[in-house]
Amino acid sequence: MLANDVEALALLLDNDLVFTAPDGQVLSKDDDLSAHRAKLLRLERLDLHETRAHAVAEMILTTAKAVLVGEFAGAPIGGTFAYTRLWRRSGARWRVVAGHVAKVA
Repeated sequence: MLANDVEALALLLDNDLVFTAPDGQVLSKDDDLSAHRAKLLRLERLDLHETRAHAVAEMILTTAKAVLVGEFAGAPIGGTFAYTRLWRRSGARWRVVAGHVAKVA
């Protein structure tokens, strides 16, 4: 996220991605990649903590909290955000098929 590496992100996101943003908007893989290509999110700081992973059937559920400082669409953002991601195996890779982020502080 700090590097805004769209090619690397494309490999991590499943084609069936459903991601819910803090404003409630539901994004597809194409939506997410388009936002990164447009550099809507620019982070100066990203500190992850409380990261956890749980096996759920054939998938992995990850949770984390992140302290973010930066801009989104030119407006300042900051605070602590909670992330949830559901990963599934796709060929030889694990990819995010679902996710959600919410501001918690």
